[in-house]
Amino acid sequence: MNGINKQLEKIGDTPVFVMSALKFERSEMVDEIIIAAPADDVPRYEKLARNFGVTKLSAVTAGGDTRANSVRNALERVSPKADYIAIHDGARPLIETEEIERVFADAEKYNAAIAAVSATDTVKVVSGSGFVEKTPKRRTVYYAQTPQVFKKPLYISCLEKLGARADEVTDDSSILELCGEYVKITEINCCNMKITRPDDLAAAEAVYGSRRAVKMI
Repeated sequence: MNGINKQLEKIGDTPVFVMSALKFERSEMVDEIIIAAPADDVPRYEKLARNFGVTKLSAVTAGGDTRANSVRNALERVSPKADYIAIHDGARPLIETEEIERVFADAEKYNAAIAAVSATDTVKVVSGSGFVEKTPKRRTVYYAQTPQVFKKPLYISCLEKLGARADEVTDDSSILELCGEYVKITEINCCNMKITRPDDLAAAEAVYGSRRAVKMI
């Protein structure tokens, strides 16, 4: 992002991470929201979230040096009464509340479920030297997204079992997979993009504007 904090950039009038949080705020299936923020910006993130109406915010924790460590820090603040946890990328602000709830519904049935989009491109598996090793059948390939929802005791158990190995994964469902657990795919809308590059902000703004216009008709 060329030094830009994508989480604090705005889509419309709303910071990216706040827009993500508000999609969970609007769900009756969500009781509390915990945000993992850069350690130096915890007060700022908390103030912004509250100012924009994230009333279910229960804590803002310092992020760690890996995804798993950020999640570990947030888990320490999860209510003991929680049955399930949802982990979401703050940089995916276009998720819809209805889609979040479908992932929750699948997690309640299968203990673990993740938002995903079916692949529209052919995917190649390559060797370390850059040569194609195999081509999976496209109908079996999905792009993993978030939220990813897990039965809380199951996720914590796998996280503890893997220890430092959990720091190597790029998404949270991999932690369960490495422990031999099944994870259900919940297919969602393709416009749940993750803001990663400067151009993504413009694309997200365009999608947001289009959705807003449709809802006004």
